[in-house]
Amino acid sequence: MKRTFLGAATVLSLVLAAASARAQAPLLVGSVRDQHGRPIPGARVAGTASGGAGPSTTTDASGTFALHAAAIVSVTVSCRYCQTAVFAVTPEQPVVAIVRRYDALLDDSPSQSDLDSLPYAHVESSIALRPFTLLAQTTTAYPGSRLSDRGLSASGSLLIDDNVPAYDSVSGESPYSLVPARYEQSAAVRDASNAYAYGDEAGGGIVDLTPFAAGSNPEIALVGNDAIARAQVGSDAAGAAIASFSNDEESRQRGDVFATWPLGGGESLGFSGGSEQGRQYESPGSQFAGSFSFANASFSDARLENVTVSAETDRGNYALQAGEYPISSGWSDSSFAAGVRSNGTFFGFADVGLRTTSGFYDAQALLYGPPRLGVTLTQTRADAGFSANGADYAITGGVGAFWFDYAGGTYGYSWPVKTALAVPSLDARLFPNGKWSLDLQGSGSFTLPTFTEQYLYSNAVTVPVQYQRNSLYAGSLTYTDTSRLRFSFEQASEEVTGAASGQVTSSGVSAIWQIAPVLSLRAWTMHVTDTVPVYGTVPAYGGEAPTANAFWMTYDVAGGVRADAIYRRDLLDSTPFYHVDGAISGPVANGLRWYAGVEDRMRRTFIDIGMRFDAR
Repeated sequence: MKRTFLGAATVLSLVLAAASARAQAPLLVGSVRDQHGRPIPGARVAGTASGGAGPSTTTDASGTFALHAAAIVSVTVSCRYCQTAVFAVTPEQPVVAIVRRYDALLDDSPSQSDLDSLPYAHVESSIALRPFTLLAQTTTAYPGSRLSDRGLSASGSLLIDDNVPAYDSVSGESPYSLVPARYEQSAAVRDASNAYAYGDEAGGGIVDLTPFAAGSNPEIALVGNDAIARAQVGSDAAGAAIASFSNDEESRQRGDVFATWPLGGGESLGFSGGSEQGRQYESPGSQFAGSFSFANASFSDARLENVTVSAETDRGNYALQAGEYPISSGWSDSSFAAGVRSNGTFFGFADVGLRTTSGFYDAQALLYGPPRLGVTLTQTRADAGFSANGADYAITGGVGAFWFDYAGGTYGYSWPVKTALAVPSLDARLFPNGKWSLDLQGSGSFTLPTFTEQYLYSNAVTVPVQYQRNSLYAGSLTYTDTSRLRFSFEQASEEVTGAASGQVTSSGVSAIWQIAPVLSLRAWTMHVTDTVPVYGTVPAYGGEAPTANAFWMTYDVAGGVRADAIYRRDLLDSTPFYHVDGAISGPVANGLRWYAGVEDRMRRTFIDIGMRFDAR
């Protein structure tokens, strides 16, 4: 008994001694950030002591770390798509580790620095460098060029600009034709599997643009074939930006403001608003003028199941010249939405929304023109789903239910009609943190008839809502060495039924190679076959199966010279458009950089030179 007691006492003494030693061990803290100043979560930090290897840890969500150890002389930092680096430790000083992270491999969409450096005056051209995104450009004044995730929709994707859907319900388009050059500071593309939470036109994917982003280039002045200017004031809590873009074919101007107020206890209130306008005046037969204004308010409470509430209003219009005949159109929206989300690696979410849209179309000046059209559409939405995340999987599933109430018509008469539908979605990514990953998607989406399609030629007869249902099944396989190489293959098939029937298939491959720390190559190609008629019996993309591709080489010395050279094949008026573009910039002083770019736009060459700022 005595021996047992003595043994237990000895073990307890050793444990207490170890705990005391750990408590007295020096604490080394630090942060890991990339070359743009962004925190890097999940980075491995390994200490080296004077006597050899020391302890290791990983950074948290804010990129910080802490090591309990004595006599650490250096730390080695490594992470996914990073250049491993060693940093010396100064006693009683935090470690600030700036690691070179390879943006080309890290980001699916063009990054913030890409948008700042690319030569494109039209933001949709920059976004289309994302693999498997189809850009269909056009010389038509309105609605202009279209972007589509994997070419799944000939009418394009849904544009969310500064948290507001920029969507013309009259023509059924999300136009980019009013956004000034160099205005948007970040872009993210979400694929068509997210359509259940957004509705009409989201079957072509969702493009999120943001004019305010931390660490972006808010000021720029370029001259040449284009005149481009942008200025921004404010902070991370409130700000304002204005911009202008013009050449001998078009002119665009825009201004935005935003403000956020923390209310305490995890609550916050936000507001944003903006207005843009544009004109095209290349020839009397293709003149166009349009505008779009919006305001958005939101409230969030992180404590109460992550509740979010938002309200939004917008108004847009345009007038264009068809030969000697004018055509005008306008629309306005008011919406309210609320959502909740639980916490954890497995969480549920639910959202409800109400959106009312009214619009008109007037082409009576045309010879034998159609009557003036006026329509109101009320959309009610509810969606719910779950998301589960682990080391070897990331799964999101949801279903969205929609109710539509049309009212309107021609000659001052209204022919109301209603319909409802539901669309499901499941997106499963397996082994997202491994060398091989597999993304499987099965989702539904729909395309509503435009106001003109529903009523302009109804001949005063009540016509059921002739919408399209889309069923998408897709997969992508990706390999990466987690350092300098990533290779992907995608295959998608979408069945379309309803107002128009057919099939869309898409297949493509992409490769990204960080050849050296300062040199990267991004390349991809995709072929799309679309048998779904667009108008009557006219096939999509003019009846030609489109192939899109790009080869993009970037030389980028952090804080130094950056050069981009791009070869790409897009569509221009439904025919192949091959072009080569490029840009180069370098530092002057205190964040000021010189810049020069050349772009082949609509078969014309545009050259711009000037100055821009890396940050405020």
